[in-house]
Amino acid sequence: MIDHVPSTRRSATGRSQLAMELLLTAYSIVSAVIILRTLLVVLAISDRVWLGSFIYGLTRPVTKVLDGIPGADRAVIHGLTLADLTFLAPVLLFPLGLFAIGARRR
Repeated sequence: MIDHVPSTRRSATGRSQLAMELLLTAYSIVSAVIILRTLLVVLAISDRVWLGSFIYGLTRPVTKVLDGIPGADRAVIHGLTLADLTFLAPVLLFPLGLFAIGARRR
């Protein structure tokens, strides 16, 4: 006798996988922009270059908010400010959080 999985379980699994794939796609796009911005800052590429203008333009709304943090304009490493490092932190912490949650479920 063959057991049949109910169709609701299959569709719920499909929706869950789709949600995870969309989340990872969005994360990778946002991370690529943040990492590219960090490289532009470290290499001191100004917004006069078309790529610098585009990336700085995309990230300007977030960095304006982060500039409100006290001490945000202090250079920490190779021209990176505290605001830049705060902007970069979720790129590193998000996968770490996924790893911790996945390890706990096993």
